[in-house]
Amino acid sequence: MADDRSNEDRLDTLVVAAVESKDLTFLQKLLDQRVAEDPHAFRWGGLSNALNKAVELARYDMADELFKRGATWNDTTIGEVIDGALEENEWNIKFIDMALSYGWDINEHFDHLGTALACTIMYADPGGDMACLKVAANLLSRGADANEGGILESPLGLACERGDDKMISLLFAYGATIDKAPNALLLAARHGRVEIMQRLFDHGADVNAHPWQQDSEHGGSALHCAVQGGHTEAVRFLLEKGATKDYRDKDGLLALDLAKKLGYHEIVQLIE
Repeated sequence: MADDRSNEDRLDTLVVAAVESKDLTFLQKLLDQRVAEDPHAFRWGGLSNALNKAVELARYDMADELFKRGATWNDTTIGEVIDGALEENEWNIKFIDMALSYGWDINEHFDHLGTALACTIMYADPGGDMACLKVAANLLSRGADANEGGILESPLGLACERGDDKMISLLFAYGATIDKAPNALLLAARHGRVEIMQRLFDHGADVNAHPWQQDSEHGGSALHCAVQGGHTEAVRFLLEKGATKDYRDKDGLLALDLAKKLGYHEIVQLIE
């Protein structure tokens, strides 16, 4: 078993080296030799390291060869697609289409990171990133679910947390809903993003929702989140929108209690 693993590691190293050298003929020879030894060598996928390198180097021919042998995508592949996405290569849409043509499920989850769409939003620079926006648009136009994220958060919640207004617009355009992103308002409040909170209200967000009420770390309302972050204007905004002062978080604290505990005197005056 150890010898098999060692052989696979050596093959992986050689295949990656072939891609790095941009030698398609050598790559094909290596893969053919492995299949001749074991016709089912790649039945469980693999070849991800080589595929990631092919995407990094924009070698569509090599990526195609690897996909033919069962290469599989992962979150690193999406990162390479984004890193190489430029206007002149149509934001790397060819790699996405190639993967789909070989049966890739565009809503597949990459472990705890979630879908390719969720990964794309997480990779974006805070406040927005053109390459990520374009890759996200390509994913959505080809069937990515705007509400399908990961274990931790929805695409809309991620975009709200990062303050990515254009990404939020894109997600809403493709059917993202508040119901599927119950934490979005709290995430925006935590970072004091008033304009984004207004957009969420425009789409039906409830100012007094508290989806984290069972979470000992985050339990509370949007008002609690804004107080926690010390965001005075966000607190003012939420109070104007009708945020209740009577809700207690998991630790039994009112938003006012939390403001006093944290020493935010201006916020205390606002709530009182």
